[in-house]
Amino acid sequence: MRILQVTSAYARNQSLMQLIDTMPWSFDNGGVLLWNGRNKIKSFCLSTEGNSVEVVVKRFKHLSLIQKVVYAIRKHKARKAYYNALELVRRGVRTPAPVAFIEQRNGLWLTDAYYISEATSLRSIESEVDRDDWNHKLATAFGQFVATLHSKGVLHHDLNDTNVLYDTDSAGNYRFEVIDINRMKFYDCGNDIPQKECIENLTRFTGRIDLFEYVIRAYAAARNIKDIEAFAKSAVAQKRLHDLKWRRRKRFSKLFKHKK
Repeated sequence: MRILQVTSAYARNQSLMQLIDTMPWSFDNGGVLLWNGRNKIKSFCLSTEGNSVEVVVKRFKHLSLIQKVVYAIRKHKARKAYYNALELVRRGVRTPAPVAFIEQRNGLWLTDAYYISEATSLRSIESEVDRDDWNHKLATAFGQFVATLHSKGVLHHDLNDTNVLYDTDSAGNYRFEVIDINRMKFYDCGNDIPQKECIENLTRFTGRIDLFEYVIRAYAAARNIKDIEAFAKSAVAQKRLHDLKWRRRKRFSKLFKHKK
């Protein structure tokens, strides 16, 4: 059994439907490979009204037995990414335009899943901030962007520097776009998000305390926080605790793997 949802813009696109109807063969034997890790990502060109449009297809990893049981009850990541993209667009947050999601099931068991979006030409901010002479202007703009996300009630739970893309407008102002959006949380408005949760949302962005503190100050200013010094001090303390717990988990994971 196949569960399929396609946006209205692509509902009559024969090229897309041919790609979907022949999956997994079309995915395995066509497209341009962009990423081959836990999940696999490829780009495909579709014909549309005499033109062509590039789409990106993300095939999620095959599930273990336990995960199949879980996703017999829960929504899969492909479905979440699709509906999260629609919600982001509704809230005025940039993300590659959603096209479709596909779930292939054998009864209740999920056997294959895909998320399709339009391709983007933007690049990640990683190359600009993951270096000693990091881009201060971009870091400031990023802090302001996250403030905008939170003010719109949006929490991206994998907000690292590879999942935030950017370009500039004609005036040289930075514009941002988010990807890898299956893990998100939406509030009715930004004031509903607890401050601690806002700070925690930024802790995954970088392992550098100096960069984090710089971004958190830009964030605080954009959200009109009165005592920026106290806010930054509290945020840095929370960041240090987060990083300490992360390092402990990594050490435990390595020890466990070594014993196996």
